[in-house]
Amino acid sequence: SRACVTGKPVNAGGIQGRTEATGRGVQYALQEFFRHPEDVKKAGLDGTLDGKRVIVQGLGNVGYHGAKFLQEEDGCKVIAIIERDGGLYDENGFDIEDVRNWIAKHNGVDGYPSGKYIKNGAKYLEEDCDILIPAALEGVINLENAANIKANLIIEAANGPVTAGADEVLRQKGTVIIPEMYDNAGGVTVSYIEWVKK
Repeated sequence: SRACVTGKPVNAGGIQGRTEATGRGVQYALQEFFRHPEDVKKAGLDGTLDGKRVIVQGLGNVGYHGAKFLQEEDGCKVIAIIERDGGLYDENGFDIEDVRNWIAKHNGVDGYPSGKYIKNGAKYLEEDCDILIPAALEGVINLENAANIKANLIIEAANGPVTAGADEVLRQKGTVIIPEMYDNAGGVTVSYIEWVKK
């Protein structure tokens, strides 16, 4: 009966790597996307993930791990971080681990010693970038801001971060959207493995 509960600690029948699995799925989905030059070209991008400018909304479990892996292993540059108390922007990029530690200590990004802080962090969703990762709130990209989104590629790391109306606007603009049902599969897959393991 314990098998039907997933996300358990390792010492209670859980699986090593479960915590970061959904964020890892975001990374893997982007890696796979960049293996297909025709899809990359359709998004108005080229090359590999290395050097791509990323904006992440939400440094919770999924956003943190996804951004951390993309930065440390794929050479992405995280130029903006949006949290509940505001947003940070630095075209030179942030050290995700350092920002995460700051948030844990100060309960937000306000006061972080580098980058430009604004109270209305959602405005950074509209900054120019290659990849936008909405990883916290449902409906954060909607008809009010869709026309202003400049990202070439959006990967949905939260559940339903792009509304149906915004999806239509973005697709007409040529923005490519990778759906959460696909890229969030990492967590679901590991939960399944935890469920069926003996």
